[in-house]
Amino acid sequence: MADDEHLGDGDPDHRPPGAGAGDDGGDAAGATPGEAVDDGSSAPATGTDQLRDSRTTGSAPGHAAPRAGFRARRRARLARRSRLRKVLTRTALSLVLLVVVLVGAVFGYGEYRFHQIHRVAAHHLTPTRVTGPTENILLIGSTNRCAVKGLANFVAQCKAGVTGINSDVVMILRLVPSDHRITLLSIPRDTFVPGARVGGLYNKIDAALVDGPDQLAAAIQQDFGIPINHFIELNFGTFANVVSALGGIHMYFPDRLYDANSDLYISHTGCQYLNGVQALELVRSRHLYYFTKGQTMNIPAIRAAGVAGTYYTPSSGGKYDGSGDLGRITRVHEFVKVLATQIAKRGLGNPLTDNAIIGAIAPDLTVDSTFGNTEMLRLALDFRHANFGGAPELTAPIVVNAATYYYKGYNYGDVVFPTEPQDSQTIAQFMGHPAAGLALRPSTISVSVVDGTNSPTATASVATRLGALGYRIVPTTASHYVGPVSETTVMYAPGHLAQAERVLSSLAGTVVMGQGTPTAGADVTVIAGSDLTVASSPASVPSGTPSTAAGATTTTTPAVTTTTNPNFSPPTPATTPLPPYDPRAC
Repeated sequence: MADDEHLGDGDPDHRPPGAGAGDDGGDAAGATPGEAVDDGSSAPATGTDQLRDSRTTGSAPGHAAPRAGFRARRRARLARRSRLRKVLTRTALSLVLLVVVLVGAVFGYGEYRFHQIHRVAAHHLTPTRVTGPTENILLIGSTNRCAVKGLANFVAQCKAGVTGINSDVVMILRLVPSDHRITLLSIPRDTFVPGARVGGLYNKIDAALVDGPDQLAAAIQQDFGIPINHFIELNFGTFANVVSALGGIHMYFPDRLYDANSDLYISHTGCQYLNGVQALELVRSRHLYYFTKGQTMNIPAIRAAGVAGTYYTPSSGGKYDGSGDLGRITRVHEFVKVLATQIAKRGLGNPLTDNAIIGAIAPDLTVDSTFGNTEMLRLALDFRHANFGGAPELTAPIVVNAATYYYKGYNYGDVVFPTEPQDSQTIAQFMGHPAAGLALRPSTISVSVVDGTNSPTATASVATRLGALGYRIVPTTASHYVGPVSETTVMYAPGHLAQAERVLSSLAGTVVMGQGTPTAGADVTVIAGSDLTVASSPASVPSGTPSTAAGATTTTTPAVTTTTNPNFSPPTPATTPLPPYDPRAC
């Protein structure tokens, strides 16, 4: 069974209450109810941390680039294109912007297509009258198996009732009309956060879609402090349909590839044709093997590992990428660039192609009810001629937990944790300015510290250090024990996000914010986890910091660390270059 259909390693009846009907490992399972901090330790069911099978990544050898003559012909073709098409060939444009641009391109036919878009009520979005003209649009890729007709394993899963309601892709597109600046931020789908499910329940962030796209938007706003103005949800079928509407696309493959999860199979190197189903297999690849010249592909062994759910086999005949969801995000970003290039070559001005593409997207598109036709057309006009060549493509840094994760005794499988200060720095780069809460003085914020790992001595040290930084510490004997390994949560009440951001800036490690009810009447409660460092001096924004990402960092000196988990990886970077074996534009 594929890893994004697995519902936990334990007994099916031993699922957390509130488990959804999702298709994703612990992803679909809600955490136990009663997440509010209680005044006594609750002993969780214990489970042995199981290390993942070791994965050989290796370093890729050098790869030959496409032939010089081919590059020359390609440059000549590029030179003949219109200015708009030249811009779009460099685009990191997401499908959401693609939709509004295309609809704007066929305005006369747009009203009919607009009515094909599904709109759902949203109650947790931030209106643009609060954020101003700059917009953050959440792009959600739904794992709906029943939306894909040409993939055999999806058809079988759909018939078996595995419809898939989790989010395989979680991206935020930031559009700044004043200077036509665009930034894209991805959040890894296995990121374990509070508020993923209704009621503040902890889970992987992709499980939020079980409760609807509005809940996913709420979780991002509460946990990361990123305001979301609109959301757009697409399903697996949309990727396949768009590529099919174009008549397929071409991508250059430096190496032969096979993916143990999506069944992507590329048997030859060079510029290869992909139909809609193959394109979907590419953007879903998370367990990728690559094969250099002279290596023999052992596909039966790889398939057997996929069926067993281990995905890695030393008998593959090649090398295992091992980057999981982070590698998949990189491939999705590259695929979007290639897709935009192909559309620029064949569409945008060709009414037949434009209509076919819009027809492939609109019927499977779900947006929030406040995302009106007028606003879509305004975005189309504002960004139609934008220069997307230097648009940053960021991924929220995470710490990978190399052991099976248990939260309050329930098995959530493979998870990754948010990490500070890397996440705050990346979000500041995405937003173009540091968090507003950094302007607050610690003396204006009351903080209670709660034991989350049954480590009272370490918890007391955290409280003492925060007090030394100037925060007003509210004594409490409350506990929130979830297990020996847990992330730290900076819990705040509605309306106190800025206070939480200020406290967050004084912490490092696997730390995340979450909305809830703080303990002992404090403004903020720190539920101390198992990998936490407290700064030795207050965080501050450097003087003269411009409202750009480059200077939007905080200055802290780490001092007190609770524990260091040997199963935790170093924080991942916000940007990752395309590996030499990954596909790219021809």
